[in-house]
Amino acid sequence: MKKSSHIKGSWSRKFLAFFYILFRKSRYFKGSPQKYFRLTIDNILLQLNLNQDLPFLFVAVFIGVTTGYVAIVFHDAIKIFSHFFFSGLEAFGPSILYESYWWWFLPLVTAAGGLLVGLYNVYVVRTRQPGHGLASVIKAVAQNDGIIPRKLWLHRTITSVLSIGTGGGGGREAPIAQVGAALGSSVAQILKFSADRTRTLLGCGAAAGLAAVFNAPLGGVMFAIEVILGDFSVRTFSPIVVAAVIGTVVSRGYLGNSPTFQVPDYSLVSNTELVFYFVLGVLAGFSAVLFIKTYYRIEEWFVHIRARYDLPLWAMPAIGGLLTGLVCIWLPGLYGYSYEAIDNAVRGTESWLTMAGIYLLKPVVAGLSVGSGGSGGMFAPAMKMGAMLGGMFGDIVHWVFPAITAASGAYALVGMGAVTAGIMRAPLTVILILFEVTGEYEIVLPIMFAAVTAALIARLAYSHSMETYVLEKEGVRVGYGIALSVAENISVLDVMRTNYVRFRDVTRAEKIVDVFHNTPESNFLVTNDQNEFVGVIRLDEMSILLKEGLFAGLIAEDIVKKEVSVLYDTSKLDEALKLFEISDYDVLPVLSQKTSQLLGIVRQEEAFSYYRKQLNLYGSDLDSRWG
Repeated sequence: MKKSSHIKGSWSRKFLAFFYILFRKSRYFKGSPQKYFRLTIDNILLQLNLNQDLPFLFVAVFIGVTTGYVAIVFHDAIKIFSHFFFSGLEAFGPSILYESYWWWFLPLVTAAGGLLVGLYNVYVVRTRQPGHGLASVIKAVAQNDGIIPRKLWLHRTITSVLSIGTGGGGGREAPIAQVGAALGSSVAQILKFSADRTRTLLGCGAAAGLAAVFNAPLGGVMFAIEVILGDFSVRTFSPIVVAAVIGTVVSRGYLGNSPTFQVPDYSLVSNTELVFYFVLGVLAGFSAVLFIKTYYRIEEWFVHIRARYDLPLWAMPAIGGLLTGLVCIWLPGLYGYSYEAIDNAVRGTESWLTMAGIYLLKPVVAGLSVGSGGSGGMFAPAMKMGAMLGGMFGDIVHWVFPAITAASGAYALVGMGAVTAGIMRAPLTVILILFEVTGEYEIVLPIMFAAVTAALIARLAYSHSMETYVLEKEGVRVGYGIALSVAENISVLDVMRTNYVRFRDVTRAEKIVDVFHNTPESNFLVTNDQNEFVGVIRLDEMSILLKEGLFAGLIAEDIVKKEVSVLYDTSKLDEALKLFEISDYDVLPVLSQKTSQLLGIVRQEEAFSYYRKQLNLYGSDLDSRWG
């Protein structure tokens, strides 16, 4: 009897029973084995319910680990390629080529890299036109529920390594952030996550990627929130922090814990020096505008010559690579894989000729190599241009005012952050990254001052950032993770409801409590006798009443929350969505612009549902513009 009981409860019996059930179901399933297998996996995922907060954190850990290791491979692959082509070949170059012609061989390396990228994009990825890295990620968040093509992370890794490793002018930071975002999105799609969770996991990947490559977890988190998602809610923030920390730990375990840039000890010499940092911020803002305009002017030039001469798409990165190589012959500091010029500038040892050349030519080289259809990011080019600007400016002010100013290296460091903030329009991200990659707390105050100034000046001088320029050319305006170009054309009246629970301001609290117990609503609107809006009684206020039991003698006006965000009959849906993103309201009242009378309410879930339906009508071309 005991033996029978043991057999009945054994794991082997349960295992066999499980497969018996699957076999029994499969006998009556009308479809292919592959479809049955997918449905079985989907059922298992449904039972696991990974959308819940705690299981979701473990998924964020997985994204952090995976992205961290991809960042290591990415870093080492670029290092191997660049060392082979620009150090390894040079070692035995004179034996196979005339020494006097060696440097003329280098443009062929960047051209070959561009050719390989072009051929890969056309014949493997099968893209119809070159894409834009971070812009496509932001667009996916705003218009496509965070869904990115699943193989994008692999494609972007390969093309970025080829482009940057062979001397392309782009940086490695933005591509690894995009790779991480694509990984997060792919995992979310495989696990059948909701749209909100998919966007959050995309942000986890982007944060882990940037944190790993910069050794800057705080900067990675802020980048994902400020640039990619535009969502500062706690529910989004927690898993992104976890992924960024794990990605950084994985990266540090292999690449080390030292700061990205080795910076001497700098400090604010005098309070008067803030005036000079303000001037540097202004110059950085205008320099950021110069960078953006130069880059996109070159990109548009490539589009023009391709259309005019009917050139194949795969040839454009090769042409851009050849031109990049011809420029970089004379100024090797322009190559994307090297940070030597930045290190020299922040130590105050770079020559004026080199700094001026890199400052003027870095946006040109970035446009030639990436704008032609190559691969790379704009973080490193922006930092390089900014370091050169700061170094030159610091030399001047320290020569004129040696007693009240720091050495030029401090200004190079601040300029590096200021120009990047102006180009990305993300000062918080830049401030945190610069603090982490330098390990210098004393320089944070000048960086904060200059970065915010640069971002403000750049915004006033030119409305587009590096990412929003290309998005608005496609008719996509984004903000707070929302496609404003869609939402700003929809009236809140299209999603307004007129059936809701409403009380007069003189209604007794006992009646409100009674209604609360007999309705699923958790938000009660209060008006006066002219139907003018007074405020909202929410679940929080009701909980206090019920807990204390002191509602006898009170009326609605005594417990109503009057400081409430409102919409008007002239408001557009984008305003409602922004308010829902930055607040914890489930409903927003809609008032008459003329009379302030309550017309109805907009519910959060219904507003976002209607918005996404409208997005589907607009369609998405992300699969073709993967880049």
